Amino acid sequence: MSRADGARQTGRRGIRTALLLAAPLLLAGCAATPPLPTAPPGIDTESFDGASGNGLWLVPSNELADRVLDAVRGGGSVAVTGTVHEFVASEDGELLPGRTITVDYAGRAGAFRADLAADGVSTSMLVDEGRTAVRGDAAFAAASGRPELVDGVCTVGTDPAVAQWAPFTDPEALLEAILSGAELSVTAPSGDGETLAVQIGASDSRAGVLVVERYGPPLPRSLTLAETDGDAELAFADWGAELELGPAAAELGCE
Repeated sequence: MSRADGARQTGRRGIRTALLLAAPLLLAGCAATPPLPTAPPGIDTESFDGASGNGLWLVPSNELADRVLDAVRGGGSVAVTGTVHEFVASEDGELLPGRTITVDYAGRAGAFRADLAADGVSTSMLVDEGRTAVRGDAAFAAASGRPELVDGVCTVGTDPAVAQWAPFTDPEALLEAILSGAELSVTAPSGDGETLAVQIGASDSRAGVLVVERYGPPLPRSLTLAETDGDAELAFADWGAELELGPAAAELGCE
């Protein structure tokens, strides 16, 4: 298997096996509480207290993934940082540390910059409404059979190197891969915290926790996952921030 294939499989397997984990990373916010929300569709308005938050805990479990993904689609750009660790089974069944993917991403599908690395290969990329800039280290360039990647490649359209790192290049696709088809639940809030914990997996075998905003759209704050094949910790920040891609394009030699 080539190292480029390894990077590609690492990304996909890390998300496929990511469906499983431990404790939430409760990130406290400092923004002012927004206006009280209206009741979520399909929820009895008499049972909904807008002062308690967005009512995500009242949404049927089979609709929770759609509700979060709708928020992500409307949330604009986002910064995503973190790591995914793989474990591999030895011949005698012992789990050993495998590859580690590091993610440093800012933007949205179709307009983003990202620095991604896994198992000795790394890539910096920019996608900006129809143009793509990619630069890889010597290991990634050699594994891809594209020595020109060391100096950087600027193209119109999508470069194949971008697809190798999916779904880490699209926050919505990343979250959809994890949430869709999973058993999800949300506990009603207590106290004055500004986040909600979306549990991934059954109550007796929690697979992970997605922490989302309690007030307004349930935008993700953090994701914690783990299972025998690996674990992941990702943070989401700066939703809707204006993104300036010019400096990244210049750094990659594609002004």
